[in-house]
Amino acid sequence: MNLFKLSHANPVATVVVFLIVAIMGLAALVKLPVQLTPNLEQPKITILNFWRAAAPAEMEAELVEPQEEVLETIVGLESISSSVRAGMSITTLNFQVGTDMQMKLMDVINAMNQAPPRPRDAEEPMISLGGLEQPLASLLIRKTVEGADGDFTADQELIRQTVAPALRTIEGVTKVDLNSFRDPQLEIVFDPYRMAALGLQLDTLLQRIRSAGNVSGGFASVGRREYTVRFAGQYVADEWAQMIVAYNDGRPVRLGEIAEVRQGHERLRGFAYRDGDPAFYIQLFAATNANTVEIMTALKERIARVNAEHLSDADLELILSFDASEHIKRAIALVQGNLGLGIALAMGLLYLMLRGWRATVLIAITIPFSLLAALLVLDLLGRSLNIISLAGLAFAVGLVLDAAIVVQENIVRLLQHGKPLKKAVVQGTVEVAPALFASTLTTVAIFTPIVFMQGVEGQLFFDLAVSMAVAVCASMLGAFFLVPVVAGIFLQGGGDAGQPPRFWHRLARRYLWLANTDSRALLWLLLLGPGAAAVIWVLTPETDFLPEARWEGIMTVFTVPPGASYETLEDEIGRTLMRRLEPYRTGEKSPGIRAYNLAMSEGGKVMFVYPENPREVHEVLDLLRTEILADLPDTRAFSFQSSLLSINVGGSRSVYMNFAGELDDASRQVAAQTMQRIQAEIPGAGLRPLPGLNDAQPQLVLAPDDHAVARAGLNRNQVADMVRASTSGLYVGEQFDGSRRQNIILKAPPWANPEQLQAVPMATPLSGVQTLGQLTRAERRAGPTQLRRYNGERTLTLAITPPADMSLEATLEKLAPIMADAQAQVSPGIHLMLSGGSDDLADTIATMTWNFAFAVLVLFLLMTALFRSTLDSLVVLASMPMALAGGVLGLCALNLFTFQSLDLLTMIGFVILMGLVVNNAILLIDRARRGRAEGLSDEESIRMAVETRVRPIWMSTLTSVVGMLPLVLVPGVGSEIYRGLAVVIVGGMLTSTLFTVVFMASALRMLARFRARRADTAIDSTIQTS
Repeated sequence: MNLFKLSHANPVATVVVFLIVAIMGLAALVKLPVQLTPNLEQPKITILNFWRAAAPAEMEAELVEPQEEVLETIVGLESISSSVRAGMSITTLNFQVGTDMQMKLMDVINAMNQAPPRPRDAEEPMISLGGLEQPLASLLIRKTVEGADGDFTADQELIRQTVAPALRTIEGVTKVDLNSFRDPQLEIVFDPYRMAALGLQLDTLLQRIRSAGNVSGGFASVGRREYTVRFAGQYVADEWAQMIVAYNDGRPVRLGEIAEVRQGHERLRGFAYRDGDPAFYIQLFAATNANTVEIMTALKERIARVNAEHLSDADLELILSFDASEHIKRAIALVQGNLGLGIALAMGLLYLMLRGWRATVLIAITIPFSLLAALLVLDLLGRSLNIISLAGLAFAVGLVLDAAIVVQENIVRLLQHGKPLKKAVVQGTVEVAPALFASTLTTVAIFTPIVFMQGVEGQLFFDLAVSMAVAVCASMLGAFFLVPVVAGIFLQGGGDAGQPPRFWHRLARRYLWLANTDSRALLWLLLLGPGAAAVIWVLTPETDFLPEARWEGIMTVFTVPPGASYETLEDEIGRTLMRRLEPYRTGEKSPGIRAYNLAMSEGGKVMFVYPENPREVHEVLDLLRTEILADLPDTRAFSFQSSLLSINVGGSRSVYMNFAGELDDASRQVAAQTMQRIQAEIPGAGLRPLPGLNDAQPQLVLAPDDHAVARAGLNRNQVADMVRASTSGLYVGEQFDGSRRQNIILKAPPWANPEQLQAVPMATPLSGVQTLGQLTRAERRAGPTQLRRYNGERTLTLAITPPADMSLEATLEKLAPIMADAQAQVSPGIHLMLSGGSDDLADTIATMTWNFAFAVLVLFLLMTALFRSTLDSLVVLASMPMALAGGVLGLCALNLFTFQSLDLLTMIGFVILMGLVVNNAILLIDRARRGRAEGLSDEESIRMAVETRVRPIWMSTLTSVVGMLPLVLVPGVGSEIYRGLAVVIVGGMLTSTLFTVVFMASALRMLARFRARRADTAIDSTIQTS
């Protein structure tokens, strides 16, 4: 009470303190980085391996499997999965939630140092925390000359020296990947026939070329000088042809006689197009805490400058392909609009109920202070301004009015009873302070489980919990100290402190009449309690993981014919797609397409399509599925809308059915049948086999004839070197010319058919000239284009994305019998398991069940401590099922218009709802307890509680509801993220307020009867004892 008197006695100092906090909040608003979602740090470590010209089987045997063997011993490792393609592999290590990932990163590095030595031309593994980085922006460089080809080798040095440095200097950018850059290499193309005629063996040539390098000779002191001694053994470009590689009958054989030395580039492994034009592909990555909108603004300015200063003269143009800031701006603007609309609606409703601008402003001043205080705390915690934190502020708009409404109503009530203004302000605040403190404490305590949740869900919703908790705490402080000070000014001379409308008196009397007898009170308790439980049990929707917040970008993933060259893919698939898309891009046909990107490489084969009108995204998606992607030769295409909260390709709801073990043709046949059954039982589901179900990649296998090889005086490695040199080229070493480092590749001329390869001659020590066909046995086979491994076993995976109107729980229920039947059909060495969304959902349900129980326990303990009564605390808790039932009914109503499952954020809405709805019960029970303490009877104390609290309860509820209503009703980018939560809170608060007063009046009446009987029993026992 001293603090309340002190603040009222020093109004200027009190206002200044609140203004300082508000100004700091404004500064934080300007300073906070703007992002779409909070930073998500998954407990994962990713390892990338690159080995030029290596087939998937060799990648697996020489790199991936040996690495997995040393990695699987790391403590805390939950699973290890690998995806292996030609020339590259991605290994993902998944750890337990809460693991110290910096320590595990050191463990992984130490384990990788214990792996067997990698092949000579395999690159150093790239180890990084988290999953694969998602680019902030994608850029393309295209040629402005009409009809230009797609060869950018002549321009890539200009791009490397001008474009890349300009992009790297943008503040917040961490990495710029020139994806289409083809590394230069020194190619030594030898003539195997000339070598064989001269009796020159390949390993002799290799040894000569590898020996050509600079060597440091150390230091030598000569007189007063010290010399650095170097052996300059490296050849420069025009000297290679003069290298002596052997002697033939005493005559030196120079490299130029048997080979052509030329400057080349690594093999082109893919292509990229932008709106039908060939393009050079660039990806931009940013720091996790970077301001996305600021980076994109700076990037657009830098693009204009680079085009003007460097690229226009070279007939090139740099364009922005994917701009992450566009949908961030729209999503943020939508929440900001909902926030502003919620404030306006709440203020309008408050004015209508109070019928006076002074009383409205008196309550409304807590809104800006509370929201700015929340922004200040977010800044101090190093968070960002994102769709989740803004949604938290929007949810808080109505909640922050509750305390101010109760204080203002109590001050006005005392003024109506003839109290002097100064005494009414202080006493009015002091009377309700304990109840408001208790309600605020329970509201904040309910966020504790959310704040300490681990994993992706905890990181995602930390900002929501902090925003709402801080705003509610700030509103309590504003109600305790700021509102009374301003009330002392606004309410002088009576202000708006007139009599409240008679409607509230009639409503209070109606509530009291409904519970004015024991039979009615008992009937209400029996109806509301079991009725709420029945609603929750019967109508609760099926569960899901994360909400699928979609934006208009459409991604298509292709499964192409095995063995098809990129030239074939470009001619038969790429040009067909571009021809079909062009009329929609130019506006000749509708729906219009603003732009599209098509890229196929070893890293993936994808197409992105951007509708001209974001509202026509479903029409464009149907167009792709029915026309654009139809009848592509031997090609499967899977199209889906990109997700704002995507954790896996296809969204966070993707489920992976894994066939792991000793895979054979029979198991692949079972997998194919399983795919057909899934498509039949889950219509509309996205379905992709990873890798393909057939080993259809054509392979020419040259198996050594050991007898012939040994008779020729060779070994297997020497024959293998000739095979590699005759195909993709043999890595010899590196050359550094002072400005750049490049590989040296030794290769034979290309061959047109396998017979030409078998005819390649080799000089041998013992058998003269032998051909590869004489030293090996050729066989044509079919092999895998990609391999997958899970926990050390080869795996065939069916990636399943549920249709938009089916929850993850329902999908898993349908998959369970399908997987059981498939398990019964495969051999004993193969086992089936689910991963991806199924694991996430199981973890989520377990986490939320524990959090729900913990929240209830915290509420009970807090109220027991505050009320010092277990019975009163239990009565308050008993009012919660009605609110939970209201939330369920709200979801059911929403599902009449659009699909809404019980996803993670919606579950959190029920946890938050518990902390909010007990406030009304706390206000009623606190006033009834105070009435009994003042000497009133139980009947009078219940009547007093209902009459004095019904108006502030309904005012706070209605302002909260209308403040959140835009989050429920206004559609847009990202609205799916928080819509379910908003519906739960709005439905729960309305239902709770509708029935809480009569329920609490009934419960208090029956509790009073119970206490009276217990007191009578105690008196009778005392009399009998005496």
